[in-house]
Amino acid sequence: MSPGLSATAVAELWAHARELTAVSDREGTPVAARRALVTLAIAGSGGDAAGFEAVARDVLRCLARLGLDPMPLFDAASALADDDDPHARAILVTLPRTATEEVRSEILSRLDRP
Repeated sequence: MSPGLSATAVAELWAHARELTAVSDREGTPVAARRALVTLAIAGSGGDAAGFEAVARDVLRCLARLGLDPMPLFDAASALADDDDPHARAILVTLPRTATEEVRSEILSRLDRP
């Protein structure tokens, strides 16, 4: 968790990131997904690495559905993560690299849709 952020603030920022991801999916635009990543980086993991990863994974899937390379976006977001929150930074750096097959499947499923 970033210094000065309460658990409630972190939860609210995660909820906002989820909303932004839904907007990006609905509108088919990456702007809100990029904002979601920034929001997550600022919120940090709040000590809940699995929860943080779940929200970040949703953003990753959204970017894949839009056909974007998530690595540079996640790398940029990781630079915003607090140095005292190694979980957030590690997840933002490694997730797009370790979820490659999932991302590829998501992109291919978009190609198969009518």
